[in-house]
Formats: sequence, C-alpha cells, structure tokens
Amino acid sequence: MAEFFTPKKTTNDLWYKEPWMLLVIGGPAIVVIAALVTVYIAWHGADQVVSKDYYKQGININKEIYRDARAGEYRMLARVQLDGTTGKISLQLKGDTMMPSSVLLSISSTASHSEFEAIQKIVLSQIKTGSYEGLVTIPATPNAMNFNLWHIQLEANDWRLTGDWHNPLHAAIQLKP
Repeated sequence: MAEFFTPKKTTNDLWYKEPWMLLVIGGPAIVVIAALVTVYIAWHGADQVVSKDYYKQGININKEIYRDARAGEYRMLARVQLDGTTGKISLQLKGDTMMPSSVLLSISSTASHSEFEAIQKIVLSQIKTGSYEGLVTIPATPNAMNFNLWHIQLEANDWRLTGDWHNPLHAAIQLKP
C-alpha cells in the first residue's frame, strides 16, 4: 500500500518525443506550409484583377450605363453574323429610333493563359435601312485571336449593345439590351 501513495519517478524523454511539443510546434508549422502553398498558387495562377485602363473605365461608367438604358428604351435588337472565309460581318439592326449611317463594332478576346488581349474596332457601313456590313481581319492562325469567345460591343452615338459571342465562325449572335 505504500507504493500507492508514493509518486513514481518520471523519466525525462527528449523534447521532440513529448506529445505536447507536437501541438505547440505542429500548428504553426502547418500554417507556415499552407501560407507558402497559397503564395505559390497566387504567383503562378494569378488572374488580372485590375484592367490596364481602370481609371478611364471608372470615369465613363455612368455614360455607359446611360447608353445601355437608351438601347432598352429604343427596343434595339441586333443579329450579327461572320463569314469566316471572307471576313465579312453582316449586321441586321432593328429599333424604335433613326438608324445611324454607320455603327462601331468592337471585338475583344483574350487568349487563354495569357495577358494578350486582341481588340479590333470595325466601322460597319449601312447598305440599306437596318443592314450593315464591314470586314474583320482574321489572322492566318485562328488561335492567334481566341475564336471560341468574343466580347462584342455594338454602339452608336446614344446607345450600345454588348454581349459574348460563342463560336463566332459557326454561329450568329442576337444582341438585346
């Protein structure tokens, strides 16, 4: 019974074999490793968050909102089609307003995994009321400008229509406000 009341002498283990040390050092070590992995992912897979002309876009945002609203008031409707062999763009435009003599079509696309953005601005001339045509420059290699998705903007003085054109070589697009 004397053994029950007398404390046993503990042996001193090495510090790295102590279970509490694993908790004290292990937690911060896991956080440091996770931070390094996050830095690696951010450095190698970073998206461009801020556009290069952010200041100009910020100044013009109210003007663009107004032009989008005007397209809705005019009930604008556009159908854009591209002939891949000739590079001719055809536009059929309807709306409750006077049709302009020319329309500006802006095409932009970003190649995947690149900061390169291809932008073309094409003036479409009126052939007859509501019908416009223009020529787009198609590169020799279609992959130079990403032909899977184009961001297009159709605009006149007081209105604009925008949209994403999926597969422009094979399909037409309908633009609505």
